[in-house]
Amino acid sequence: GVLRIFDRYGERKSRAKARMKFLIKDIGLEAFRELVSAEQNAIEFDVVAINANTFEASKPVSVNMPIVEIKDQIAFSLWKSTNIIPQKQEGYVAIGIKVLLGDFYTDKARLLADLVEKYAAGEIRLTLRQNILIPFVKEDLIPFFYTELDKLGFVEAGYNKAVDITACPGTDTCNLGISDSTNVAKVIESVVRDEYPELIYNQEIKIKISGCMNSCGQHGLAHIGFHGSSQKVDGKTLPALQVLLGGGRLGNGAGRIAEKVIKVPSKRVLDVIRFLLNDYQENQLDDELFNEYYDRFGNKYFYDLLKPLADTTTLKPEDFVDWGHEEHFKTEIGVGECAGVMIDLVGTLLFDAEEKLDNAFKSLADNRYADAIYHSYSAGIHAAKALLLDQKVKCNTQQGIIDDFDSIKADKFSFFKGDSFKDFILRINKYKPNKELGEAYYIELKSFVEQAKELRNQIQLQKEN
Repeated sequence: GVLRIFDRYGERKSRAKARMKFLIKDIGLEAFRELVSAEQNAIEFDVVAINANTFEASKPVSVNMPIVEIKDQIAFSLWKSTNIIPQKQEGYVAIGIKVLLGDFYTDKARLLADLVEKYAAGEIRLTLRQNILIPFVKEDLIPFFYTELDKLGFVEAGYNKAVDITACPGTDTCNLGISDSTNVAKVIESVVRDEYPELIYNQEIKIKISGCMNSCGQHGLAHIGFHGSSQKVDGKTLPALQVLLGGGRLGNGAGRIAEKVIKVPSKRVLDVIRFLLNDYQENQLDDELFNEYYDRFGNKYFYDLLKPLADTTTLKPEDFVDWGHEEHFKTEIGVGECAGVMIDLVGTLLFDAEEKLDNAFKSLADNRYADAIYHSYSAGIHAAKALLLDQKVKCNTQQGIIDDFDSIKADKFSFFKGDSFKDFILRINKYKPNKELGEAYYIELKSFVEQAKELRNQIQLQKEN
């Protein structure tokens, strides 16, 4: 139910957490609770019984250690010191795999799965820092795992350490992204690894980057955080990064939010890292943690420290080009999850509507009536959005689509039986899911999508003539 609220009033479901704070800020907590309450009828199961006694805990396999030869003992020792986590279960460790930006591919994933299935507990955990954790590995299998993971390119040292940078996809795929956070993460990680090798052991400092202010890259919880932004300089748009400091976990479920310090051109982010880490090393008290050092000096100190990097009177032409790009930077909102691809969005939405209907039909056949009703609803929303976009009507939320369709297009469809499109489509949350509603809703939405396609064809013919 909550996810449907974000479908209608917010952005994509994948960003529900990031958008919740903005939605509640806009409409208030009580209004949000009313929206949640209105969705309850659409939920098939109010209570889901969970029997903890039937849960099977991880079962480590019992195998003898294969004989292996470690060719680079120095690299192996470094990896063990940063990527091996002793478990409370005696004789077992967890192995951390550092994955740059969380990117790994099917060929390696299958080989890794086979390795874990055969020599660990058949369990892989994906961490918040975009890494992989393999629990329940027998201690005497560590050399073997190292050699096997080395074949996959999965033995980079520094798991969950300062050199392990977290970043959201940014402008690579997100239509809300302002800056290229992935390439920023790569260059920062390279500098930290090469210029501050001692930080490969530092588990306390966390560096996180988001492509915009929504914090999908968790920059608000970082000791050193950045989020994408922009600046206008002499009529041109400059890619910039907002610097935040002092966030992180405090333990026992408590945490602190990073504070904004200053905005700097993106191409100076490496100097930001150098200024901060050099100053920390020079002024750190014995065993003083980064946030303790930040608190001791205060926000104004760090503003003054980084202020020279915010000077826009000394910009170079390359500063107007974002990391990983060749063309001059510009801010724009994309039409879909991938903002860089030009497509027939109207045709694609109608194709998606048909795909949703196919999912609804399959769900009906499996007696999954709540799923069928939701898929039918999604098909109707996609079709309505397609027709609105075809008339250059901007559609940012599903609720906006519903409201706009009533005022612009609803009169084109005769089968609403006097109801508005809003009443027609939002029956999804008026009744409990059942076979009768699921089948009737599917048939009516199927007819709606077919009429939408026909209307779009008529509009296309009129444009051509």
